This record gives sequence, C-alpha cells and structure tokens, in this order.
Amino acid sequence: MTINYKFSSHTSVSIFIILLAITVIAGWLFDVSVLRTIIPGFISMKINTAICFLLSGAIFTCLTMGRWNTVCRFISFFLLVFGIATFSQNIFGYNLGIDQLLITDYDAIKNGLPYPGRPSPTTAFCFSLYSCALLCITSPNSHLKKIGQYSLHLITLISFIALLGYLFSVAAFYKLAFLTDIAFHTAFAFFVLSVASSFIQKNKGITGIFTGTKIGNLVARKLFPKMAITILLLTLLELFILRHHMISEDFGIALFGTSFIIVTLFFIASTSRQLNRIDIKRIQAENKIIKTNKNLEKIVIDRTIYLTNQNKQLEDFAHIISHNLRGPVSNLNSLLNIYKEEKDLEVKNDLMEMFEKTVNNIGSTLNELLEVVSIKHESKRNREEIIFETVFSKIKETFQGDILRLKADVTGDFSQAPVIEYSSTYLESIMQNLLSNSLKYHNPDQKPTIHFATKYINENIELTVSDNGLGIDLSKNGSRLFGLHKTFHEHPDAKGVGLFLTKTQVETMGGEITVTSEVNKGTTFKIIFYNNRPAD
Repeated sequence: MTINYKFSSHTSVSIFIILLAITVIAGWLFDVSVLRTIIPGFISMKINTAICFLLSGAIFTCLTMGRWNTVCRFISFFLLVFGIATFSQNIFGYNLGIDQLLITDYDAIKNGLPYPGRPSPTTAFCFSLYSCALLCITSPNSHLKKIGQYSLHLITLISFIALLGYLFSVAAFYKLAFLTDIAFHTAFAFFVLSVASSFIQKNKGITGIFTGTKIGNLVARKLFPKMAITILLLTLLELFILRHHMISEDFGIALFGTSFIIVTLFFIASTSRQLNRIDIKRIQAENKIIKTNKNLEKIVIDRTIYLTNQNKQLEDFAHIISHNLRGPVSNLNSLLNIYKEEKDLEVKNDLMEMFEKTVNNIGSTLNELLEVVSIKHESKRNREEIIFETVFSKIKETFQGDILRLKADVTGDFSQAPVIEYSSTYLESIMQNLLSNSLKYHNPDQKPTIHFATKYINENIELTVSDNGLGIDLSKNGSRLFGLHKTFHEHPDAKGVGLFLTKTQVETMGGEITVTSEVNKGTTFKIIFYNNRPAD
C-alpha cells in the first residue's frame, strides 16, 4: 500500500513538472504569451528554465522508479553545470551566450529588460542545488545523503519565500535581492519538485518530522498546517488593512501580534486535548496489558500448580500400583504353591475359589485406582461412607494365600466405630499396606497374630493395627520410618514404599499416623482420621 501511494504521488508530480515544461516550451516555439506566463500579467518562464524542468522531471521519474543510471547522473551533472554557469554570469557580469542560444527573447528586448532570455539567478541557483541534491541522495555515503536532503529543504524555503512574495505582493520576496524576478510558476514548480523529492528519504531532515510515527511527529502534522495557514491569513488581513490605511501601522503590528497569540493558544489547547485523549488511550492500553499480564501470570501459576498436582497424582498412582499389587501377586504365588502341593481335591477346590477371589480383588483394585486416584484437594471431595468390615474382608481375601501359608491369625474388631467418611481407594490402600507389612515382617519363630480395631476418640476415629512380628528399632530408625525407599529388615520384597504411601495418604485426607514398636515383640500403628464422628 505504501509503495503504491509513493509511486502514484511521485508520478503525479513528475507528470505535472513535465507538462508544465512542455507547455512553456510550446509557448516559446509558437510565440503564445499565455503559455509562457501561465497566468496573464505574470513574468514568463524562460525557455532554458523550461528545458531544465523537463530534464528534472524526467530524472525524478527515473529515480522514483528505481532506474537511476549513468544517463540520469549525466543529466544531473548537466543541470549542475548549467545552473553554475548561468548564476556566474550574474555574479561576474559576463555573457556566455547561452541565454538565447535556442530562441531569442523578443519580449525582454522590446521592454528593455536586462539579460534577455536569462533565467533569474534564483532559478539558476535552485537548479544547481537540485542537481547536487539528486547526486547526493543517490550516493551510498550517509553524510552526502543528509546534505542532499537539506539541499532540497533549502530549495523549498527559497521557492516558498518567492511564492509568499506573489501572495503578499511584496516584490522583494520573489526578486530575493537580485535584479531579475523569478516567475511564479517557476517558484511553484521548484516548491512542488523539492518537497516531492524530499520524500525519497522521508525519514531524514525536516520531512522526517512530519512523516514519523511518534507523538511528536503527530503533533507536527496536526499543528504546523493550521499554524501556517492561520499566519498567512493574518498577514494578508494585516497587509490589506494597512494598505487601505484603515488603522495605523503601529496598531496593525500590535493587532497582528495579539491575534497570533490568541490563535496560537487556541491551537495549543486543541492539540493538548488531542494529546490528552491519546495519552488516556495509551494509559488504558497499558492498564489492559498489565491486567492481561496478571491474568496470564495467574493462568501460568494455576497451570503450574495443576501440572504439579497432576505429576504428583501420576507419581502416587505409580507407587500405589507398584506397591499395592505386589502383595496380591505374592499371595497368588502362595496359593499356587499350596495348590500344587495339596492332594485333597476338596481343599484344592477351596484354594481355587480363593485364587479366583484374589484375582477378582486385583481387578477391582485396578479399576478403582484408575477411576479414583487423584491429587490431594480432589481426594478430599471424593469421600464416601465406607464400612471397615467390608474393606477388611476384601484385603483378607487378597492376602489369603500368605495367611494360609504362614497360618497367620488375622482378626478385626470394628464394633466401636464401624463406618467412616473417607476415600475408599485410600482406606483400602492404607489397610492393605499395614496388613502386607505385618505378614511380610512376621517373626519366623512364632505364629503371626495381626489385629485391626477402630474406636472413637472425641470427634475422630482411631484405627489400630498391631502384630507380633519382628518389630522396629525406633531409637535407630524412628526418624526415617516413613521415608521413601527406607527399609529396616533384610527382606527380598522390602522396597521402602508402603509406609511412605500410607503416611502420605493419611495426611492427604486429614489425619496422622504414629507407631510404637519393640524389636522381636511386635509393632502397633495408630491412625487418627480427623472429623469423622457421626451426627447424633
């Protein structure tokens, strides 16, 4: 979009300059006065000037289309030489014979004007500057590019002063202290051409002030045209009043100054309001960004917590699966070994039923784990009413093989607190781990005796699991009893996971676990389930 606009605007300027030059040349060739002056009564553009504008328009077109080549450089150099040669004639007072080389300026001769056919010194100087500017802005040197840009700005200033001279009818402005006037359409052509050429490097020089995207550039674009037009109108009004002697000169100057201050204040106030609106939008945008960032930070934190909990859930799941299935699998092996050694068919049938129950319990445990195992805060919401005796019977069936093999006496008394509001998966896992440990670390010199019991203590339920096994040296191992992968007996199945999981699950659901033990006499675990007293 930008490229198309640039090409279109520059092309329009090129066409205007070339058509203007051709019109003036036609006026000289066919002796049509109005074509030479464009506006009747104004000074004519000399044919040398028109030819130089034709060449300038051509090389400007090539430059904007990216076709700058040796021919363009040669034409630029020619314009530079022509401008310097013409200008030097006025400075040093000699005649090179180039003023009427193509056509004789009979109008100037008839009116007795000096230097017929010669462009004004201002025109010659501007052509020199313009050719120099084109050569500089096409140079790879950044300093020369900058010089070229400000050369174009100088042409703009000179031509603008000349145009003001015509607008205000002040001859000194368009004569610019020289002997020969600069034609109105010559000044206008220079103004348009220099401004358009400065947009080739639109980010440099004064042009960059009006084309940038920052707040200062916006102020310049909004304020300068209004201020310039207002000053011109006030000046025209003052000149009109003074020339018609409507007020004194002193009063006119004072009135102009006062009017200028008032108008400036009005524009400053208008610009200030606009900047304030922009600033409010900026603040709103910044607040929105800050709010969005905070929301993003909260989302990131929440997502991090969620993922951390999910990872913890997966870790718990892996530990529960690996540990809680080890006991049932061992029990299946025990049942299988007993089955192989047993000769009585009736006993073997009973063993097969036990085998089937154990397999069913394993399947049930897996299904429950897949559905219910969750992170801590989710587990607290997944409470349900559970009967201790039901869970106890299930885990006894799961370990029936080990119980038969060891001839263990496993009993339970849940009469004082038969029901609990808890996670069924966690309660089963807790009781299974404690039974598994009691069987695994039994005293080989005596029959294993394991007892589960519950009772109420104020608003809480206490579960006690006691055995007569190997026991634990608490003075030596008490501080690391519930640590992950901490073992205290030489046993091939000891992994140091069961008690760690048990403690984690108890505390997750809101409770605590304690232990008393004596080596070779047994161990008692006490678990307090908080806030489980039923309503009266």
